[in-house]
Amino acid sequence: MNTTEFEMDCDKAIEYIKENVQIYDILELSYNRVFTPGEVLNIDTSEYNGKSGLKVVIHVSEDTFTSTVEVDLEEVKEELIEVIHIPQNKDEKIVIIIDKCDM
Repeated sequence: MNTTEFEMDCDKAIEYIKENVQIYDILELSYNRVFTPGEVLNIDTSEYNGKSGLKVVIHVSEDTFTSTVEVDLEEVKEELIEVIHIPQNKDEKIVIIIDKCDM
């Protein structure tokens, strides 16, 4: 598997997810001491209260439990540490290290 690593701020990471992540891709999110790995079931880029939004529904792949979570990435973007994106039918892995987040 080819691995590509990028460093970017949280806003660019959010834009990357909006433009590149598709349903059934694997997305691993590390934020605020939380690690959420799993398959993307839905992506919602609707506007909420006049602000653009990005919510992803992830089927969490864990050995001890199976669950589905919705993560509002616009709400946690300042806490993002790392995003790993593995497209469904490609032999590639994209690692995004969050450099900073201007608030």
